[in-house]
Amino acid sequence: MEEKQLDLLMRKFLDGTANESEKQQLNDWYRVQNERDIIWETDQPNEEKQVAKQMRQKLEAHIYAGRSRSMRFNNGVIGRAAAIFIGVSVMAGAYFHFKGPKSNLLPDRAVIAATSALENRYVLLPDSSTVLLHPGAKIDYHFDGKTRQLTLIGEAYFDIRHKTDQPFIIHTGKVITTVLGTAFNIKAYPGQKVTVAVTRGKVSVIDETKKMLAILTPNQSVEYSSETKTANQRAVKSEEMITWVKADMQFDDIPFKELAEKLEHRYNVSIKFKSPASEKQLISGHFNGTEPLDRVLQIISETTATTYTIDGNTVTVDTKGN
Repeated sequence: MEEKQLDLLMRKFLDGTANESEKQQLNDWYRVQNERDIIWETDQPNEEKQVAKQMRQKLEAHIYAGRSRSMRFNNGVIGRAAAIFIGVSVMAGAYFHFKGPKSNLLPDRAVIAATSALENRYVLLPDSSTVLLHPGAKIDYHFDGKTRQLTLIGEAYFDIRHKTDQPFIIHTGKVITTVLGTAFNIKAYPGQKVTVAVTRGKVSVIDETKKMLAILTPNQSVEYSSETKTANQRAVKSEEMITWVKADMQFDDIPFKELAEKLEHRYNVSIKFKSPASEKQLISGHFNGTEPLDRVLQIISETTATTYTIDGNTVTVDTKGN
């Protein structure tokens, strides 16, 4: 689908004039992107080859940002009454995000979709906060200097870097969660209740009218229903609510090459092996799921006969002594 046609369909959907056929076209378009796990196209002709290369590498993000509005699809539910788009900031021609600089930090504004249906996605934000995206989750963030704004569809675990003068504000439908620096889980699927659970620090949760719903500390959660406009706060075991975070980071005696495929998807990197021996090295590990890639590789290197180097988004693994 051409960009102009796609933009027209999106506009019609947002203002409620799209017919069922047009809604289905949008759904089909998003499904194809979701299956391909690609970055969206750019409108810069001299960058076509680089974009094609990125597409072939099947990066896991569908990222674009810009002008003044933002659209997010919820796979398979276009045409239903549930909210599929969240309006916050996007679509300026087509903004695209290539493999990042050596810091792996993302730009100050972007849209990220964890398109894999089976694996989590680790995201390092511009302020060094981290987000673990549950399969299918999507975030749209904008850091303007005064605040750190982010919109979430789906489920994600946040570990927010403390900044007293720059609060982190998360929008999930009609619920707004504000933090300075803490760790917590949010589940916010269209048409379902929004749940916030804290593992460290303190967060405040309000509704769209700015009514206070809860102030949460560790092992507390609040569940909000937009239909009844009621909030239920309760004590929980937060660690039990985030078992999904480490689900794909528990492994026993698997070849390093097999593990590398998981890490590539999770951290959006490319892992290369310099020797067959390092590919076949058996790896066992039980991580909590929130570790950065460098820490994971460091532990593996300390407990096996392998070494590694990181250059931008490329990891090279070799056998010790080579």
